[in-house]
Amino acid sequence: MVDRNMYAEIQRMKNKGFKKAQTARKLGLNRETVTKYWDMPPDEYAGQKKKHRARKADVYQEHIIEWLTENPDMTAAQVYDWCKEHSKLETLEFQKRSFQDYVRSIREEHNIPKPEHSRQYEAVDELPMGKQAQVDMGEISVKTESGRHRKIYCFAMVMAHSRYKYVLWQLNPFTTDSFIQAHIKAFDFYGGRPEEIVYDQDKVLAVSENHGDIIYTSGFQNFVNEMKFGIYLCHGSDPESKGKVENVVRFAKHGFAEHRTLKDIDSFNEGCLAWLKRTANHDVHGTTHKRPDEVFALEKEYLIPVSEYSFAAADNESISYPIRKDNIVLYKGNRYRVPKGTYARNKRVYMVTDEDAGTVAITDMLTGEIYATHPLCHEKGKLVGSADHNERDKSKSVIEQEETLKRLFEDDDLVGPFLEHIHQKKPRYYRDQLGVIRKLFEEWNKEDIVKGLKYCTERELYSAGELRSTIIYLTQADMEKAKGLNKTARLPEKYRRDRTEVRDLGEYEAAMGGAVNG
Repeated sequence: MVDRNMYAEIQRMKNKGFKKAQTARKLGLNRETVTKYWDMPPDEYAGQKKKHRARKADVYQEHIIEWLTENPDMTAAQVYDWCKEHSKLETLEFQKRSFQDYVRSIREEHNIPKPEHSRQYEAVDELPMGKQAQVDMGEISVKTESGRHRKIYCFAMVMAHSRYKYVLWQLNPFTTDSFIQAHIKAFDFYGGRPEEIVYDQDKVLAVSENHGDIIYTSGFQNFVNEMKFGIYLCHGSDPESKGKVENVVRFAKHGFAEHRTLKDIDSFNEGCLAWLKRTANHDVHGTTHKRPDEVFALEKEYLIPVSEYSFAAADNESISYPIRKDNIVLYKGNRYRVPKGTYARNKRVYMVTDEDAGTVAITDMLTGEIYATHPLCHEKGKLVGSADHNERDKSKSVIEQEETLKRLFEDDDLVGPFLEHIHQKKPRYYRDQLGVIRKLFEEWNKEDIVKGLKYCTERELYSAGELRSTIIYLTQADMEKAKGLNKTARLPEKYRRDRTEVRDLGEYEAAMGGAVNG
């Protein structure tokens, strides 16, 4: 029901001789709405206002008006999903279909018309379970916490039979390597792979086409050879062959990403997975009239199992490197060892760095197997790693190392929670982190280390690298204060650089020079 001002405006334009269609366009209303109030007397309108009953969705009315005012192109489905997310309820007290009418009435009452866009698709034949998935990518500009906008990129996969969806976002355009890792994450999400996958012709997987003969990029070809799934490349702008996934990309962009604020890409992906669970894969599909998650529970049995993978490479958005015949990998001007016999033709690896731990893990691009973990070298021309690759101190258990550190800290109350946070944040590198902290006692006195521990705890900086950098920073600050210097305080030679920027932890990391063994 339109508000009193809109009713008066309709009557004013009628009295001026405007037609209904002109009035609807001028006021941004549906023609049916204008017709409803065109010949309605004022007393009848007032009576209808009195008859207006409270509805269950009214508890969200203020939020809905705010959302629609800021984002007029929001769909009723997205508003419904935001109500669920805002309330933290899996099921609302009102149905989505009736809610569409409610949102329409809100738009009319508060004069918030929705821009209209249209595109036509053609129906395609349904496929058997586990037969096919479709993949496509998209991009959208979203608002950041600073108020600026940033473009982000999505990978979407959908099972053709069940319409069960997977979506992954990243900050940079997809490369062949990150495209492959997105597949691996999708296969892990589904618990297997389909017989074939449909793609658009994209430069990250196909470099050329010669009368139907597709030439793939070498990285993607190796991945296909390893996974052994069939490929169907469709022509661009071909909704008949990839309409399902185009719908998913549009759904992900406008049903989830649009109007959201980007804090960081990890939390954005966590929110997207929650949206997939509560909405995209749970709501009844408009074509199949079934819930995708219920159908997929059956389709999953028809998927082809795949081995487990490491996803660290994709998270780090790494590029791949070849293994040389002498079983070394060239990385940033240094040579890193892998075990003898690792080399194979066309085998490529990721160099997954962890600046906090000061390490780099060499992992297989396809299987995720970790061949070696080395200290990260900041020099040039070095050969890193010993022949036996026993870099870490494994003579003691993790618990023993924890107890050793607590004794070194003289059982300071802060050390236990600090180590627990590191363990939760970096379980794979926890032993290395303990080693880095232990070595700090060889280079600094206990008072400086405890001061750094307190500083990190207060600012929630939980890693060995942050602790080490903080100690350097605080030591420099004390030296400047004691000597009355401004920016010319000098650190010990092993940490000295030509110029040090105050509180730039990255600079202090680099200033450490050599690698640190855990």
